[in-house]
Amino acid sequence: MGLRPIAAALGVALGVKIAACGSGIPQPPATAQPANALVEVDYPPPPARVEMVPKQPSSDAVWINGEWLWQGRRWSWRAGMWVISPKNAGYARRVLVRRGDGKLFFAPGAWRDAEGREAPAPPEKIARASSGAVTNPEGETEPTGADVHPDAGADAQDDFDANPSR
Repeated sequence: MGLRPIAAALGVALGVKIAACGSGIPQPPATAQPANALVEVDYPPPPARVEMVPKQPSSDAVWINGEWLWQGRRWSWRAGMWVISPKNAGYARRVLVRRGDGKLFFAPGAWRDAEGREAPAPPEKIARASSGAVTNPEGETEPTGADVHPDAGADAQDDFDANPSR
């Protein structure tokens, strides 16, 4: 028996194994992110947050993962959600690329039509991820809090200045 049939059999077996490792969470139809969607960013986003995916609310709902969005000078988190895919549109996942000269570019996840133009996001966001406890490497539970919105910075600083002992 030659190596070619063995390699082919291993390739098929590996492909089946990898396909079986899918999450089972329905994803939207995928499409490419066009180059003109990229914007320069100052630094990469933090690691993705862990989200609790709620039960699928209907059989036609697809899950959009949460992601960091560039807000002009800092990153803010958009929670994952179940949505109904718009007709004739695909979802282009976020893209983060570094150019040869070291500059970093980002394009957020977006719905796109067949020509690659941005399509309106589905109006009905039917279920969002929830935050909850996170277990650290030592096995201790650490609570997570509500997202901090980009415009909360000044209010948070004023609150800290008024109560510095916190």
